[in-house]
This record gives sequence, C-alpha cells and structure tokens, in this order.
Amino acid sequence: MIPALLLIILGVLILTSYLDIKYKAVPSVILTSMILVVLLLRSNNLYFGVVAFVFAILIKDLISDVAGLEFGMADVKIFIMMGLLVGNLFNIFLLIIIFLIFQFVYTIVWRWKVSKEDEMPFIPCLLVVYITMILIGGFA
Repeated sequence: MIPALLLIILGVLILTSYLDIKYKAVPSVILTSMILVVLLLRSNNLYFGVVAFVFAILIKDLISDVAGLEFGMADVKIFIMMGLLVGNLFNIFLLIIIFLIFQFVYTIVWRWKVSKEDEMPFIPCLLVVYITMILIGGFA
C-alpha cells in the first residue's frame, strides 16, 4: 500500500504538471510548503535532500549552458522533495539515474514531436520519475 504522504505529493505533482504545461509557471508557495511538510515528516533523510539539491543545481546549470534550455526553480524544489523521500544511498543514485534517462528521452521527444523553440515544461517528466520511484519502491 502506498503511504498517504506519497499520494498527497502525487496529487501536488499532477497539479503542478498541469500548471507547468498550461501556464509555464508554478506558484512557489505550493512546492515550498511541500518541501517543508516532507522535511518535517522525513527529517532523517535530510542528507539525501541536500544531495538532490546539489545535483539539481548542477543539472540546472548544465542544461542551461549546454542545451540552452531553462530549468526553473520549481523543478529544483521537486527534485529536493524527492531527495527527501529516499531512504538510502542506493535509492538517491537510482533517482538520479532514472531522472537522467527520462529527461534525455523526454527532451528528444519534445524537440522532435512538439517544438524546437517552445519552452519545455520539465515537471511532467519529474512526475513520471516520481511515479517510477513509487512503483519500484524507491521511496522510504
């Protein structure tokens, strides 16, 4: 059975995915609140949240510099939230690998099928990463 916290976050990610696709913006208060809730409930996973933050910032800079794409702070906040949910080192690496694979495929499909010029919403990709992590039991 999936814990209530994971289902609530799933609902928030579905909402933010919709907002990202439709408006290309997500209210910061939604994601910041979720980070605080997860941090309060999973404070023992703070280390993994920090690792996820560092990785997200590195990826944000890499995507911006190499591909010329913008990776917003909402995406960073979601990655931090997912980092706070993992319970061990193996799962944080698993999260990063799954993200890299899905992000690569998502970017190629978006550029090929949708648009080379339009801003690409990243939160739907993070939603798929989140669902995958739930299905494989990657969250503590």
